[in-house]
Amino acid sequence: MAVKPEKIKERLRILFPKANLSQKRIDEISAKLAKKPADDADDDAVDLVINDANDLMDFEAIAKEDDRIRTLEAKVKQPTSTNPEKTEDPKPEIKTGDDTPEWAKALLQKVEAIEKGEITKSKQSSIVNAFNKSDVLKNLKPEIKESWLKRIPITDDLTDEQISEQITSLENEYQALTQTSADNQIYSGPTPAGTPNADISDKEIDSIVDSL
Repeated sequence: MAVKPEKIKERLRILFPKANLSQKRIDEISAKLAKKPADDADDDAVDLVINDANDLMDFEAIAKEDDRIRTLEAKVKQPTSTNPEKTEDPKPEIKTGDDTPEWAKALLQKVEAIEKGEITKSKQSSIVNAFNKSDVLKNLKPEIKESWLKRIPITDDLTDEQISEQITSLENEYQALTQTSADNQIYSGPTPAGTPNADISDKEIDSIVDSL
């Protein structure tokens, strides 16, 4: 007992024109249902098998899930912007209900993880760029620079304006430390002979910063 899968595909499209099933899904359903009718089954007999299967599967509901998955896969394949300062439009939130299949939920979680990773990478790049553009902070030693970069918290809603404010706060802190060191140098006693009006050294500034 069997008919050709092509027969099932033909009748499936006629009976459920609104079910925009993926080709892979149509192939799977047709291969299973083709085994049920008799070899000489007419259209009515084939339709009966397909309608019975729809009562169990709900082809239109499956088609909606297929559409959602295709949309998610397309988003994953989209190239990400190489410009960390470019703000992209937020992507629509995709919610899953209790009736969402487990395989669909797993794919959604994977997509969300990828998107979150890209957002974090973009925010990190924006912070580093802003840090390097600062005339006050750009000359910090690499190990101190790395430590200070970590002091700027990265969140999904972190804006360029907030990054700028954080950089300004670090600049003010560095300048205050530099001034404190200079003041200590002035009031620590007379300047050693042979070095009148000596400027504070980078080593002394780095020593203060390292102590934070």
